Amino acid sequence: MGVWTNYVVPTTIYNLQILPETLMCGVIIMAILLASQPLIAVGIGIAVTQLLTHAMGLLIMWRAPDSATLRTSLDGCSMGFIGKSWARLFGASPDDLWHPNAPSIYLATIGFFAGWGYAIQQIYKDEIDRGIMKRPFLVTTAILSTLILLLAIAFRIYTGCESYLSAAGGTVIGLLFGFLGAITLSYITNRKATNIWGIPLLRKK
Repeated sequence: MGVWTNYVVPTTIYNLQILPETLMCGVIIMAILLASQPLIAVGIGIAVTQLLTHAMGLLIMWRAPDSATLRTSLDGCSMGFIGKSWARLFGASPDDLWHPNAPSIYLATIGFFAGWGYAIQQIYKDEIDRGIMKRPFLVTTAILSTLILLLAIAFRIYTGCESYLSAAGGTVIGLLFGFLGAITLSYITNRKATNIWGIPLLRKK
């Protein structure tokens, strides 16, 4: 029983730590299979969010290098697809530096999804009010995404993978990128690139 417990718990924690990469890869694969423009936009948005969050972290580490610590692939804390790829390409190692003040790539990714979901309710407010899009479903989705984000914050801080500052920074960045990205994309494409469900929407106000 002890062996089983020791095996399952670390495996479960590891699976949770690679959640952002799993979500991003899942979205990209579905976008390709369905040839869906909205899903492609979401996938690109996630990748850009990770890239910019990682760049902010590098800038902070450059300004205060003494506070950075080495994080390896064995400590159970995922550094994100962008961060690990950058380390492998230019450092020939999956190891990476972590700074307690650098925004969390993990929480920025989760926050991006939540922010995108919040924006959808603003973008399609008229359709929701007219009953074309179901309000209970969207409200439930928003509540669940908020709970998942809060649980992710608690999980990352509890496991020691984030400081309070890095968790807050990553969450805010993800929410802003997701929300503003969806609003901007809907304006540029007349809401076509944010209509993930392919629902015929009213054009007349």
